[in-house]
Order: sequence, then structure tokens, then C-alpha cells
Amino acid sequence: MLLQLSIKNFAIFKDTIIDFNTGFSVITGESGAGKSVFITALSLINGERALKEYIRKGCEYSSVEAVYKVNKDTFDNLTSKYEIDIEDNLLVITRQIYSESNSICRVNGKIRNLSFLKEIASYLCDIHGQYENQTLLEPSSHQLIIDKMFYDKITPINTEYLEYLKEYDSVVNFILKNSGSEQQRSLRKDILSFQINEITESKIEQLDIDDLEKQRRILENSEKYINALKESIQSIEEGDSIEKIYLSSHILEKIRDMDEIVQISQSMMNSYYILKDNFSQLKDITEEFYFDEEQYNDIIMKLELFKKLSYKYGDTIDKIRQFRENAEKQLYEIENFDNIYKLKIERIEKLENILYEKAEQLNSIRISCALEFSKSVEENLHSLEMSDAIFNVNFNKSIKKNTLGHYDFQKKGIYDIEFFISANKGIDPLPLAKIASGGEISRVMLAIKCLITSKDDVDTYIFDEIDSGISGEAAVMTAIKLSSLAKEKQVICISHLPSIAAKADHHYLIFKNSQKDMTFADIRELNYDDRIKQLAILFDGNTISQEGITHAKNLLEKMKKSN
Repeated sequence: MLLQLSIKNFAIFKDTIIDFNTGFSVITGESGAGKSVFITALSLINGERALKEYIRKGCEYSSVEAVYKVNKDTFDNLTSKYEIDIEDNLLVITRQIYSESNSICRVNGKIRNLSFLKEIASYLCDIHGQYENQTLLEPSSHQLIIDKMFYDKITPINTEYLEYLKEYDSVVNFILKNSGSEQQRSLRKDILSFQINEITESKIEQLDIDDLEKQRRILENSEKYINALKESIQSIEEGDSIEKIYLSSHILEKIRDMDEIVQISQSMMNSYYILKDNFSQLKDITEEFYFDEEQYNDIIMKLELFKKLSYKYGDTIDKIRQFRENAEKQLYEIENFDNIYKLKIERIEKLENILYEKAEQLNSIRISCALEFSKSVEENLHSLEMSDAIFNVNFNKSIKKNTLGHYDFQKKGIYDIEFFISANKGIDPLPLAKIASGGEISRVMLAIKCLITSKDDVDTYIFDEIDSGISGEAAVMTAIKLSSLAKEKQVICISHLPSIAAKADHHYLIFKNSQKDMTFADIRELNYDDRIKQLAILFDGNTISQEGITHAKNLLEKMKKSN
């Protein structure tokens, strides 16, 4: 769950820290107070791109930081899959935006990229806003909802289907790629043969490029190395340094009554023999070391050959080898095209039959799941003051053929899936996108969210404008549904409706402060008396009447008792 959100120098916010609670929290505030900015700040924590325009005017940077307490399943996922160090089950995500440099994202103190943040955010917080309502109008999202809701039932057969589809697409692509004219295959054969011969005859795969580079550097610096070796030997010989160690050790041998001196003498004598041997090796290397022009030219030639081939076939020996092996495979397939073509076509036909059968099995399972899903969505819609609503999932077979005359299977299967709804008696269900109003879309989304919550690991749900287009008893029932959802998840809802605000366990207010020539937004949790005032403002506007106060008290008590 979200424990705390800190916002600093972010748009209208100056320096705000908000502590959140479990259960159902609502955030209200007058238009322009900063509610949308609050959602934007949270979206950054979920991995949305940071813009420099978010930095508060006159500031060099802005930051948003969220502290989450993760449950056991989320802890296990994040620590094993993403190798995040988590102490006390706390996860801290920080986004910093700078005016003169790149923005920085940190997870528990370590810098991470946005794609990483988006992945882990899917375990932490689900932000639902108007955009998601619009997504619900896109039929392409409907299958994803069904598959997520019934993951355990659908995934096994869907996995089988996708595995066969991967092979099917591979075989089809091979045929499409190689079924050109004999002249085209002959030309391709010549190119492959040249490439294979060029790599093979070069013997490039036998070379150790790192070792050659090392030898090249030594030879190119041979004069400097020889001078250094001779200078080192001369320095030792002139000072007779090693022999002096021997002499010193020999003198110390006379002091036999002191164990410490005896040990030092023996150690010095051992060092003498080691240094003597090292000096001998140094002289041998110096005498043998010279610039071999023939060897140097051979190394340069091999490195130039590697450079030439690396441009064509890969920048490492392993990649060049892989290129050759792949070219040999393609050449074999061209040289044996007729036999391979026949086998591939036979495999396509067999896979086509398997895939069609698997696709139908997959669809049958989805239909079964969709019936259960539709019934549950309808029940939720009825509880949200859409008592006459009929909700179902429509399946329409949609499959075309490719240029080979075989089925062009898609990852989704062979059926299009779309949600249909009728909100009124006597009206046949039609596509959701064609008939649903804004308020109905919000309630359909809430009905679906309430079903999905038990199927995901996300602990925190943020709703922005879930109450769009609703009022009256529908607003009351929406508040009750949100409160019910909050028994399983942490729910934070931005709202302008008194009914929803009154039903919340915790009520926060976003408001504006003015100091001299500066205005900034802030947020605080309201006590009972302040809640009454804010509910009255939601009823009456900025002026608070006694009638509004009474109405607010009555509503607060009524919503506490409602289930």
C-alpha cells in the first residue's frame, strides 16, 4: 500500500508530504486546486515520462517520492525477479527532474530506468482515470480483460496455441522468403557460397584477436620496452644491489644468539636467491627481446582482415562464426529446396489443423469464462443503479488467409471479442463504444475493477473521476462499491461528489495557499468538523449555509450506516 507521497517544487506544489492510510480515502478540492497535478505526480512514480515543464517556476529541480509497504507476494516477486533489496517491506521510489540535466529515477536508492519502473509499478499501484475509460471503449482491450480475469483457466491452452503459432509463422515465413523463382534462389546461393568461402578461407575463426592486439602493442612499443629493460638492469648492476643484500645477510649470520635476527637473516638470504633468479630472467628477456618486422606485418595483416570481415559479418569472432553457420544452413536449404519445400508445406498443413483446433478450444474456454464474467459484471452494474443493464461478451470469428492460401492465425486467436451492453429495458445489447454514456462507462469500469482486484497483486487503486457523469442514487451506490473494494485494497479516489466523500474512511483536501506574490498547493487530512464544512461546500459552493451543514452531517451519518 501507499504509505506516503512527497512532492517538492512540482508545478503548483511547493513542498508537500502526504501520509496515507488503509481503506477508502477520498481527495477533494476546488477546481484548479491541484488535483490533476497530484495524479500527474503519482503517474511519474508509475513510470510516466518526466517533463521539465513540471518544475515549479524559479526552481532548478522538482522531485516526487513514494513510499510503499509491500505484501508478501509482491515482496517475493520484486526481490526474486528484479533483485531489489527491500528492508522492512518498504519500497521507496524517487523521481527527480532537473532543469539543466537529465531526470533521475531511483528505487530504494539505486538508479533505474523508466522501463524498469513501469514493470515494478504494475505490482504496486493501479491508476484509473479518464484515459482508461476511453481504453474500455476499444474492443482490443476486452480480450485482455477476460484473459487476465481468468488467467488460470485460459493460460494453459493459450500457451499451447502460441507455441504452435510460433512454429507455424516460422515455417510460413521460410516458404514466403524462399519460394521465389529459380533464378532468385540461384543468385542467393551464389551470395551465400561466397560469404561462406570468404570466412572459411580466411581462417579468421582460428584467431585470438585480443592476443593479437596485445602482441601488436608490445611490438609497436618495443623500443621503449627495450630501453626500460636495459635501464633497469643497468641500475641493478651499477649499485650491485642484489649482492649487497647477500653480504648484509651473511654479516647478520654472526649474531646467532638472537632468534629475531636469525629469522631476518634467513629471510634476506631467501630474498637474495629470488631476486638473483628474477634478475637472471630479466637479462634473458632483454637479450631475446627485439622488434620482429615479419611478425609485426603478419599481425597487422590478420587484424586488418578481421576488421574487414567484421564490417560484413559481425564485430566479434563468435558473431562471424554464427553468421557462417547460419549461411551454411540457408545454403543447405536452397540446395535441397524441393525436398525441404515439400516437408515444410506438409508441416504447415499439419500445424494449420492443430492451430485451428487449439484456437477453437481456446475460444470455447473464453466463452465459458465470458458467461461467468458477464453475470458478475451485470450483478455489479445492478448494484450501481443500472438495474436494467444487460452485459454480455460477443464472439465473432475473424480469420483471413495468407498468400499461400493457408490461414493467417493471430496471437489473439481466431475470434474478435467485444463487450456489448444494454442499459435500458427493451433495447438489444450493442457494442459498448456505441451506446454507453460517460457515467455508464465509469460504472462499467468500476464493476470490472471490482472483479479483477481478487486476481492481481496490486494493493493500491487510484481512481480519478470515477464519478464522472453520475449523481443521485448512482453516486451513493458507487461510493458503497468503492468502500466495498477498499476492504480488500487500498482505494484513493479523487472526487467532487458529496456521497463519495462522505463514504470514505479518510478525507483529504487539496487547497491553495497564497504568500505575498506566490501561490502554492498543499494537502491535508480533515478532522470530523472540517469534513462537515467541506461536504457543505460540495453542496453549496464556496459559501457555507446552516442548511448545508445539517445536510452534510446527515449525509455523513447515512453513508457510515450504508452497505
